[in-house]
Amino acid sequence: MPFQLTISEGREAGKEFVFDQDSVLIGRSTDCDVALFDPGVSRKHCRIFLDGETWSVEDQGSANGTLVNGTPVSTQALEDGDKLTLGPVTFVFALLEASTGEEEMPAGAEQEAANSTRIVSVDALKRQRNKGVALAPEGADEEELEELRQGATRHNLRSLRPAAPSQGGGSRAPAAKAAPIERAAPSAPPARPQRPAPSSSVPSRPRASGPQPAGGGLSAAERARIRRESPGLVASAKLFWADASSGVRSGIIGGGAAMVLALFALLYWLVLSEGEKRPTGEEPAMLATNPIRDSFGLGEGVTWERPDMKIFQWEYTAASRAVVILHYQAQGISKDEVVVSVNGVDVGKVPADTLASQDRALELMIPAQNLKRGEPNRIIFDNVKNPPGEDEWRIWNVWVERALLPELAPEELERQARESFKRGQTNFGRPDVGARNRYEAWKGFREAWLMLEAHPEPKPDLYFDAQERMKAAQQELDRTCAKLLLEVEGYYNQGNYRAASATLDHLKEYFPEYDQPCATRAENKRSEYGL
Repeated sequence: MPFQLTISEGREAGKEFVFDQDSVLIGRSTDCDVALFDPGVSRKHCRIFLDGETWSVEDQGSANGTLVNGTPVSTQALEDGDKLTLGPVTFVFALLEASTGEEEMPAGAEQEAANSTRIVSVDALKRQRNKGVALAPEGADEEELEELRQGATRHNLRSLRPAAPSQGGGSRAPAAKAAPIERAAPSAPPARPQRPAPSSSVPSRPRASGPQPAGGGLSAAERARIRRESPGLVASAKLFWADASSGVRSGIIGGGAAMVLALFALLYWLVLSEGEKRPTGEEPAMLATNPIRDSFGLGEGVTWERPDMKIFQWEYTAASRAVVILHYQAQGISKDEVVVSVNGVDVGKVPADTLASQDRALELMIPAQNLKRGEPNRIIFDNVKNPPGEDEWRIWNVWVERALLPELAPEELERQARESFKRGQTNFGRPDVGARNRYEAWKGFREAWLMLEAHPEPKPDLYFDAQERMKAAQQELDRTCAKLLLEVEGYYNQGNYRAASATLDHLKEYFPEYDQPCATRAENKRSEYGL
């Protein structure tokens, strides 16, 4: 007995799905019969199954629970019209009459069915009837099926293709199921008839005794054979070569050899000149809210060589109290090697290298008393161990953030900070429920920290807890960024450019704002690969 699910609340309200299998598993994992890539849906959220003559729903230990008509349930029989809620998505359950698969679709239903669903399980493409095969797109070729398999973990799944509409009118009928996919075994190509070997008793046909063309010449029969056995351009090339004189052939061979040598010479020149490239344009010296992607320091890959120090300027303006945060990335740094100073006062040191130095984002809070309001400020990265300039080091992605401090009473500051901290803990505790959860956790801890920057001394313990949890959330974000970018590089090296581009699109769900350097790195990777 088939049933129908209709989205009544969610991003795609109004979409309908029809199932005729005895058990349907719904969740975020591609192992499920129905994959819902929405925040708040667990990997295996719930199962709808046929219990005798009744359909029932069973929660699979999901994080947010399964609700029937607004009430959390573990196992519950379903009736026609019940509302089934999974995180942000609400379905309406409806029973359908058994279908023979031969009904005609009413006129005008084709367009409605075309927009009827965004859910197609990848596994369903491989199953037999009543095991999800009704979800396979009707008429899909192998290339489209492979695209579905590749994109299953990166996109909302494809729409169900409806059967052709009937010519007659009438009331709206239940959506017809797609026919099962049957793959016929590939048939062997027809055997090419073999030409009989020439008999020794049959004398060979004598050639014409007249004068032969330059290059040896070909008979009409040989020319016809070449045209018959080779494609058009190949046949023309063979005939030209056969008719060419020895001088023409020598010239063609010599010209081809010269072109090959010229190509090798060009490649050799490009390789040698690669190391001699120098940056063009003016060296950046003014800081802003947009990252400076150029690198500074000494060593291989540095855009602008600054063996001992790099000096930036930044004009500080603020109508009220504010916190100024210096963002940057660094590599090749040893302990206490690089000191950051503002207007001649040391405000911090660049942390020493770790295994994740290439991917980690660093930030340093600049005390307001060290800044000059309304005039240029000098911010210096000073390599105190480098003179006379021998050790390699590198600084890049430098930018400045100004965060205004709220004018609130200490009690109100603590209250709002605790709310932000609690929100960060909730998202940090379930990082795999939604792609944004890691980012939202970092953002919640950071808001709590900045809120308590306005708190007078002594700072509450929550101030230091928020700083520590913010660092832990940042490490999770850095690991996620490195993993996804490595996946993009792997797809690109395999020549699977569509999957590489899809992974870069998916990365935006993890890093929705450019306050994380991974969003900028993803755009650079897309530009580098031309995706």
